[in-house]
Amino acid sequence: MKKEEILEISKKENKKKDPYVLDVQAKAGNIAAIAMLIFAFFYLFYELRTTGNLKPAIYSIITIYNSIYWGYVAIKVEKGRKGNTFASIFWGLFTILLILDYFKVI
Repeated sequence: MKKEEILEISKKENKKKDPYVLDVQAKAGNIAAIAMLIFAFFYLFYELRTTGNLKPAIYSIITIYNSIYWGYVAIKVEKGRKGNTFASIFWGLFTILLILDYFKVI
């Protein structure tokens, strides 16, 4: 098969979406999520330092993203599966702690 034929088949499989555009959109989503997490944790530490408390509901939403992201990567990608599984479990436990704190269980 020629390169053009492979590209056409790939476009049909992706519902006529350009694979390059799909890749760029995925990377953009990752960059945006990383920026969101950096800002969220900056505000988390700032809140803890200035007020002594935090808003666990907001941070549990942010941490569940990480848990699901790394869990999905661990399921789909064999390379680095142990590290990705660990990251997913870590973020999942952190999410659970934040939810328990929100509902004043701990």
